[in-house]
Amino acid sequence: MINIELLVKEKINALWREFENEEYCQFSPNSIAEIPNDGLIFIGINPSMTDKVKERLIEKNDINCEFHKLTYDVNVDYRYFKKFFDVAEKTGMNWGHMDLLYNRETNQKKVAGLLKTERGKDFIYKQCMISKIVLDELIDENKPRIFVVNNTLARKLLGQYHTEKPINKSVHWIGYDFVWNEDFGTYVYKNNAFFFTSMLTGQRALDNGSYKRLIWHINFVKNKQSE
Repeated sequence: MINIELLVKEKINALWREFENEEYCQFSPNSIAEIPNDGLIFIGINPSMTDKVKERLIEKNDINCEFHKLTYDVNVDYRYFKKFFDVAEKTGMNWGHMDLLYNRETNQKKVAGLLKTERGKDFIYKQCMISKIVLDELIDENKPRIFVVNNTLARKLLGQYHTEKPINKSVHWIGYDFVWNEDFGTYVYKNNAFFFTSMLTGQRALDNGSYKRLIWHINFVKNKQSE
């Protein structure tokens, strides 16, 4: 396992102290604690906030980051991960998950709304720079993995998308330059394949046909990578 907590804990806590007077920093942030050394990586946008968790955090009154470990038990882990178990099983791969942002918010419009103010944009950007540290650790040109980005805003924050390798490096948010790979039929960054999809669960989830095609496509790229 790659220890994510060690990589980001101090930086996240310092960021929350910097923005502690803002409404969106009144509750402690949340991050995955570790990610497997190999296999699929699912990338979301931010942790959700249930009423039960909100009550607990109000009582706790502490803005230091909380870290969670997945049990990798389909009957125990949060239902949001159910499809991740299914994709991993149908592709014969391990899997891990991370969010690009750490502020808890279930309403995605509120997350996107932060981009409408300079202070909010600064807050999002600084979270992205912390997540870039994690991603740089995960993305290995010589040991390519497959990433599934299942959120539209997460796609925007990751970088820019090109049909051919760009001359100038992107400075757009996290700043990765994704180049279309005709052999893989998807975008690639440093030999790592990235699939950009809709949510896998919930009201706006990928339809069954597209979901089945995603699994086929992941298997296709997995076999290509091992050639």
